[in-house]
Amino acid sequence: MVTGASVDGLVSGMQTSSVIAGLMQVEAAPQTALKTKVSTQQKVVSSYQTINTKMGGLLTAAKALNDPMAWKGATATSSSDSVLATTSATGSNQTGSVTFKVKSLAASESRIFSSGSVAATSDSITSASSISITNTASGEVKSLALTDTSLKGVVDAINGSSDLGVKATAIQLAPGKYTLQLTANDTGAASAFSVAGIDGLGADVAATEGSDAVLTVGTTNTFEISSSSNTFKGLMDGLTITAKAKSGDTDPPITVGVTKDTDGIAAKVQAMVDAANGALSEIGAQTKNASGDVPGGVLAGNSSMQQLSSTILQTVSGGAGALGSLKDVGIELTRDGQLTFDKTKFVSALNADPAKTQSYFNSTTDTDGDGIKDGFADKMVGMADKATQVNTGTLAQLITSGNGTIKDLTDRISDWDVRLQQRQETLQRQFTAMETALGSMKNQSSWLSGQLAAL
Repeated sequence: MVTGASVDGLVSGMQTSSVIAGLMQVEAAPQTALKTKVSTQQKVVSSYQTINTKMGGLLTAAKALNDPMAWKGATATSSSDSVLATTSATGSNQTGSVTFKVKSLAASESRIFSSGSVAATSDSITSASSISITNTASGEVKSLALTDTSLKGVVDAINGSSDLGVKATAIQLAPGKYTLQLTANDTGAASAFSVAGIDGLGADVAATEGSDAVLTVGTTNTFEISSSSNTFKGLMDGLTITAKAKSGDTDPPITVGVTKDTDGIAAKVQAMVDAANGALSEIGAQTKNASGDVPGGVLAGNSSMQQLSSTILQTVSGGAGALGSLKDVGIELTRDGQLTFDKTKFVSALNADPAKTQSYFNSTTDTDGDGIKDGFADKMVGMADKATQVNTGTLAQLITSGNGTIKDLTDRISDWDVRLQQRQETLQRQFTAMETALGSMKNQSSWLSGQLAAL
């Protein structure tokens, strides 16, 4: 940026700095025009970026609905707080219900040396150099070498090993009486174990026996289902049950029901409709023409963006191939170019024929031969992806082109900075030279006047 320097005339009395500033303002007119172009182009790029963000939101919403797993969702409910029921959309969720009681919860095997003790945790509890843990169910034996045979040393060694499958605790039986307790890391009957190598505390006994969680299913002709943990999977396809408390003898049976997640699917449709409306509104605001005192949008008359808006609307008006109008599943266009979604109508169609309703969004046909299936979500994904794809998308290319123009204009502005600086220095030298010349002429005039006066 060019700045002024004071060279106001001491001889001429002229405000030369003001004169130079005025001349430089005229000289800088081309640069000022370039700066205006940069500002305008920045607004254009910003508008493209805003529309790109809206279209990216539409792409995300359409992909969420375009995923076949989105249509397999189900919700589970439990009649009791003692059981947590959840579902997953990893397969074809089975709907229905199951009734049961929680006969028992899973427990970890725990063994304690209660017949012997030491006076302090620093006292030795074994003469052996190692201990071994044997899994009763599998017969697998795990050994651990000991370097410190004190109660504390054995506890630390066991807890410092990730391979034994048990954890150790120093238990105080009474003041001055300490012993060892071992507990399996896992729950279930298969967590049962035996321990060898501890000869200073007497025999060990089971404090808690490893046991499975058991559900008694049904109320008349019952049967039992067991799990090594309190979590049961596969009782119904896609259903997971976690038992949190044992059922009492007088407690009523627990019923877990699984229903299709129509609300969740409808919410995904609503999200895509909302995203489409958001994109349409943004494009409309950016491309609107001026009307009276109301200014037009930054992209007023932009044919590319108007075409993008038309493509979104055509995707809706085009329906779903051979299935026909999207109105059948609750989606329509309003006169002002927005989409509406009738959840009640959609849910009714979904409950009546889930597969057909899904086909309106995820089709298996491509009747127009454009390489994109006929479903509404299929079309939205293809259209939004084409607009937003990095480097090759319509909007991405417009943004890149706009940024390139800004860079070129900025470089030209920088060139003008150099040129104007040189021009200002030239003007300053010229006015300085003028003042010098006027000063010299004034001196000569005074000398001549003096000479004439002496005659």
